[in-house]
Amino acid sequence: MITNWDSKYETNISEIDSQHKKLFRLINNIEEVYDENKHHLSGKTKILIDAVSELEDYTLSHFLIEERVMELNQYPDLEAHILQHNKFTDKILDLKNRLNQGDLHSSDGLLDVFFKDLIEFLRAWLTNHILKEDMDYKPFIKFSI
Repeated sequence: MITNWDSKYETNISEIDSQHKKLFRLINNIEEVYDENKHHLSGKTKILIDAVSELEDYTLSHFLIEERVMELNQYPDLEAHILQHNKFTDKILDLKNRLNQGDLHSSDGLLDVFFKDLIEFLRAWLTNHILKEDMDYKPFIKFSI
C-alpha cells in the first residue's frame, strides 16, 4: 500500500515539507519495485540497493537540515529528536548491510520477506515520526534556513 502525502503531515515549514514529500516518494519507489517484482526480486537487487542507498543519503541530508532548523529556533527537545534520527540511521545502515550480504540475493523468498519488512518499517517510521516528533517542534519554529 503506497503511502500518499496528506496535509496532516504538514509542518508548515516549506523546506521540511518538501523534503518529507520526497521521502514519501523514495519509499514509494522502493515499494513500487517490490510490488511489480514480488517473488522475482533477485533480478532487481541492484535497483533496490540503489533505491535504499538513495533513501539513506537523502534522509541523512534531511536530518541535518531539520536539526539545523530546530537548533536555530532553540527547540528544547533537540537532543531527543537527534536521538530518534540516529536510531533510524542506525537501523537503515543495519538493513542496508544485511541487504548487501550475498545470502539474501540468491533467494527470492528471503528478498520478499526482507523488502516487505523494510517497507513496513519505513512507512511506519516516517508517518509516525512526522505526526509525533516533527509536530512537537512545529510550534517552536519561527524561521527556517
